[in-house]
Amino acid sequence: MVKTISEINAEFRVTMQRVDAAGISARSIVEKVNEEFHRRGCVILTDKGNTPFPVFIMPYFITRIHMDEVARITHHMMNVLEKVSNLYLKEDKLKPLFNLTDKEAELCRYETGTKRNIWITRNDAFMSSDLSYLKFVEFNTDSPGGPMYSDVQTALIEQTAVMDEMRQNYHFSSDRFIPQILYNLLRAYREWGGKKELPNIAIVSDKGATYPEFLIIVEDFRRQGFQTVFSTPQEITYHNNVAYAGNLPLDIIYRRGWIRNWTDVYDDIKPLRKAYADGNVCVVNSIRSVIGTIKSLLEHLQDPEIMKIYSAAEKEVVLRHVPWTRLLTERKTNDINGQTVDLFTYTQQNRECLVIKPMDLYGGKGVCVGPVSSQADWEAALQLAATTDQKYVVQEYVPIPEEELPEIEEDVVWKSKKLNQNFYAFGGLHAGGMCRTSEAAVINISAGGGLCPMVIVEGEK
Repeated sequence: MVKTISEINAEFRVTMQRVDAAGISARSIVEKVNEEFHRRGCVILTDKGNTPFPVFIMPYFITRIHMDEVARITHHMMNVLEKVSNLYLKEDKLKPLFNLTDKEAELCRYETGTKRNIWITRNDAFMSSDLSYLKFVEFNTDSPGGPMYSDVQTALIEQTAVMDEMRQNYHFSSDRFIPQILYNLLRAYREWGGKKELPNIAIVSDKGATYPEFLIIVEDFRRQGFQTVFSTPQEITYHNNVAYAGNLPLDIIYRRGWIRNWTDVYDDIKPLRKAYADGNVCVVNSIRSVIGTIKSLLEHLQDPEIMKIYSAAEKEVVLRHVPWTRLLTERKTNDINGQTVDLFTYTQQNRECLVIKPMDLYGGKGVCVGPVSSQADWEAALQLAATTDQKYVVQEYVPIPEEELPEIEEDVVWKSKKLNQNFYAFGGLHAGGMCRTSEAAVINISAGGGLCPMVIVEGEK
């Protein structure tokens, strides 16, 4: 009889206790993994400098059957995002649906040199361990973070004594993201027309919370023979049809951070904008990828007229795996049950089943989760959405899965943590997953959360 994931989780806990009793202390395992993780530069940049964040040594176990189903869903979902993104480029009458700023719209006009709009994405979901539900609450198609942090953590955890013991009874596998990202950067570069065997690469972003991760990726690419540097958008120069980061002529820009790293300093990045507009550097993700990350897009993914362009399988995936979402404006619309309602009144009266989110912020900023908020806080968030220039969406609340994970206090204790399952997709295909964890309902690493690797249970021995 095949064991359930809950049984495997219980077995991990028992195995950890057995290893501890045999002389390899659980506390030392947790401490050493965290120390090594941080020693390798996996930290968050805050006002206090490089700040460690917690690593949980128990993986999020998922069966091969369930991961294959996630891959199937992801494949269809990525096809949908490409199709809908292309609607923006082809149908002028639909452009207002996408809520792009003027600067974003200008950047999206430039040809990218590749067929895909979205090469690298992280699709954030809440999912039950038995896959009875899976809902994508956000598509981070702009430029998703965390792949190197996850790769390092997974490698460290796979080497612990606890996982050594677990491998005596199970076949496990896991995914690595940075090798896949490099592969897709090169794929995009070849499609763009690049000929160099070892093109020069710049990771381009601001020096925000995940700046330390960029530096680790730079070193990794260099070890593989690629001349690679980090640069802010303002530091890119452009001479004789060649973009430069410092003295390095660039072939590929691996765009990290988010779109506002460009639009907030628009007048200061004229050389970068010119190189991009001229098509003289391959930018991945292109600015067009931002079309797929706008939170209000989730409303239109289920629009009956737009759904006519989907295949039957794509339609089924969108209806089942995209939560009800609406741009929060004063209007009549259909509620979660399909009834016509006044949107603001409906939102005010149904806090227990809804979430309010800023449309284009990140890091969990400004999110109000109805079921864990007071009515006063909920109405304050609603009032802010009604009066500020910042646009908001209201979304169906999706149950947040929880799992007990080991943490150090005076000794190792097991604490219930909320999980956000994040699935990467590269070149339109599923690439694996990882989890972010928190005790709060808003889960984000830069806001104080932690990481948990995803390990696939291939079978029992």
